[in-house]
Amino acid sequence: MAVEKSGEFRGKSVEAAINTGLAALGLERDEVEVEVLKPGSRGLLGIGAEDAVVRLTALTAGGFAQPSTPAPRVEQAPRTEPTPAARGQSRQGGRQEQSDRPDARQSGRRVSGQRSDGPRAAGTPAMTAGQPSPDLDAITDPKEREAMQMGRDILLGLLQRMGLDVQVEVVPQSEAEKDEEEESSMVLNILGDDLGTLIGRQSETLQALQFITRLMVNQQTHSRSDVMVDVNGYKAKRAESLRKLALRTADQVVQTGRTMDLEPMQPAERRIIHLALRNHPSVTTESVGEGSKRKVTVIPKK
Repeated sequence: MAVEKSGEFRGKSVEAAINTGLAALGLERDEVEVEVLKPGSRGLLGIGAEDAVVRLTALTAGGFAQPSTPAPRVEQAPRTEPTPAARGQSRQGGRQEQSDRPDARQSGRRVSGQRSDGPRAAGTPAMTAGQPSPDLDAITDPKEREAMQMGRDILLGLLQRMGLDVQVEVVPQSEAEKDEEEESSMVLNILGDDLGTLIGRQSETLQALQFITRLMVNQQTHSRSDVMVDVNGYKAKRAESLRKLALRTADQVVQTGRTMDLEPMQPAERRIIHLALRNHPSVTTESVGEGSKRKVTVIPKK
């Protein structure tokens, strides 16, 4: 008895997975039956991307025999229509069974906009786009309040489409983060577990998420708004760390009299270094390099 050729294959798309399977089986497209197990997903900003998965099975026309012994036929009992009374009892029983089951949100299914644990989850209702946020009451400027509300809704919508279980709160900027060039004094802070992918290498993913949010807010409000986005207070912690690094480096430059280079950074992080040392009596700063290798140099004043 010949063995039926089949297998599961993966690819960036359904078509790519099919081509991979055809090459592995040595068959043509019209010689196989294709079953799409997973259509795959590109994700958002490279996050949440999934390969497509297909099952390819060689057709008998391709020369591969089916098992010689047919499967036994299973006789099915004739269906009988339930009486109206029985249908009523079935519906009532179904509703009772559904009400007794735990809510889907409690059974492991993610609920976008609401954390599953943590101090805020206990007394905070699920957050949805369009729902007023009490955090916005601290903003006195109506235009800034409108921009932050819109930014929160847009950001929450993006995160929902990424399948993330998060909250978005509106918090003031920390002293280390504050920049007089930025109009907004508030930050959209994303709260959740295991959100390192939203930060990315050298904060590249976080900066991209902030750029998209700003762009969409500005398009809808027809004005310029510097909406800030953070993840679990990462920017505030990073800003404070960079400020301390700048001061330590300045002390070393003063002691040695030599110029010192810091590691390559994103523009926003380099700005924090410049601001931390702009009024220093003994050193000055300068950005050098190109692209992703651009960094801050701390130079002793002559």
